Amino acid sequence: MRTKITLAMAVFIGLVLCSAAVAYMPALVIRECPHCRAHVVEEQTISGNTIGSTFWTDGKREAKMLPDHPALVKCPACSRLFWVEEAKEVDSGFDAAKGKPQVMAPTGQELLGYLADQTLPKDKEAYLRIHVWWAANDAWRRMPNSKPAFSKDQVKNLDALSALLDESEPGERILKAEIARELTRFDDCLLLLSYQFGEDYDLTVNFIKSLAQDQVQGVRAFPRSK
Repeated sequence: MRTKITLAMAVFIGLVLCSAAVAYMPALVIRECPHCRAHVVEEQTISGNTIGSTFWTDGKREAKMLPDHPALVKCPACSRLFWVEEAKEVDSGFDAAKGKPQVMAPTGQELLGYLADQTLPKDKEAYLRIHVWWAANDAWRRMPNSKPAFSKDQVKNLDALSALLDESEPGERILKAEIARELTRFDDCLLLLSYQFGEDYDLTVNFIKSLAQDQVQGVRAFPRSK
């Protein structure tokens, strides 16, 4: 089930995997909004690749040929949020989707509001908190030498996300370290990265560690492999 998104899927391991040159191929699914019963279109990925993608230290991947489709979406008819895979599927295909509005990705503020109103299982809460983090970083993601100024709510979100992360899991430990770095807790970041990681994580760990040692706060893109 796609909403059962593990943190390992969220980041980092994609940095060390090679992608086959498979063209992006979408599928369109028509779902019924559980709130207003409007029929809306959800886009899914049949195939794609990460060639030419940008990977960021907060775990976000930007890939034109493998876009991120949100698991929690906003209904274009009533503006309420729902988990797409919990919504009734009523049809599929490009012909069936004609004339129907497409679901929207919620804003970071909308995700924070949803988190405040819901009691969620750990995996869903972590998924949303990661996306709130990404939305916050989007404001300065491409600003050179950025020094983010997180709002109080964004800091609370990062602290809550950090508390959810399991330090015994390498990918989650790296995320926790990156949170500490972006909150200028550089010593905490370096302590978390002193862990014995597997070779697959060397690129990620060494890059974030170098940023922490130089006391660089903002999110950064990983260097692309030559």
